[in-house]
Amino acid sequence: MGAILTLTSDFGPGEYVAAMKGVVLGIAPDATIVDVDHNVRPQDVVHGAYVLYAAVPHFPFAAHVAVVDPGVGTPRRGIVVVAEGAFLVGPDNGLLLPAAQRLGLKEVRHITNRALMREAVSDTFHGRDVFAPVAAHLLTGTKVKDVGPVVRDFADLDFGTPSKTKGGFEARVITADRFGNVITNVPRSLGEKTWRLGDRLAVALGGYEMTVALVRTYGEVPAGELLATYSSSGFLEIARREGSAAKDLDAAPKATVTVRKAP
Repeated sequence: MGAILTLTSDFGPGEYVAAMKGVVLGIAPDATIVDVDHNVRPQDVVHGAYVLYAAVPHFPFAAHVAVVDPGVGTPRRGIVVVAEGAFLVGPDNGLLLPAAQRLGLKEVRHITNRALMREAVSDTFHGRDVFAPVAAHLLTGTKVKDVGPVVRDFADLDFGTPSKTKGGFEARVITADRFGNVITNVPRSLGEKTWRLGDRLAVALGGYEMTVALVRTYGEVPAGELLATYSSSGFLEIARREGSAAKDLDAAPKATVTVRKAP
């Protein structure tokens, strides 16, 4: 198996992803290309950041190219983030930072070396013309220092810190997955210090108020019932067994959610 390069974008499957793969293979023909997700909600940088956060820690050493880039063609920088066991390549809009911080961020480089890009760089497709070739060159021996200078004023992004309240937290929605599970920014480590499995939690979200059981897994409640559990990426989520909590509760990213132990 060749060196691993992953792709994440809001492009959907089709010609744009194929073009990026073609560029990679032209530089690194033995590369193993893995599609992480091309169904990130369009221009939703936080959703893309969560997808990377959830996926990249499970790879052996790899270069991860991510393109959710509403600022393409503007003065925003292209960057390489060097992390423990990975390069992350993409726009300087915070997209890469949660995953890099989870891995262990080492440094960030501004992509300025024109020789590592395609000869013609489109104003609207840096995924193909800048990020994919730079990542491929890194996998074939280019030194990180040759990408460009170190930057320290890069755009950061995190999922926020929930505020402690009596018996729980005021938090926010990070995103919803394809099953409609609503991912909050309450990390498992905080939840486990506050509640026990089997507790009943009072949840207010999207104008709805409900009481749900905090359970180990979805199958511990009847079909159709709302529940709380910990996602595989380590956050408290609100879900509906065999249904979509996000749709039913009209749960939008960044929405406020309060969770506390029910009386």
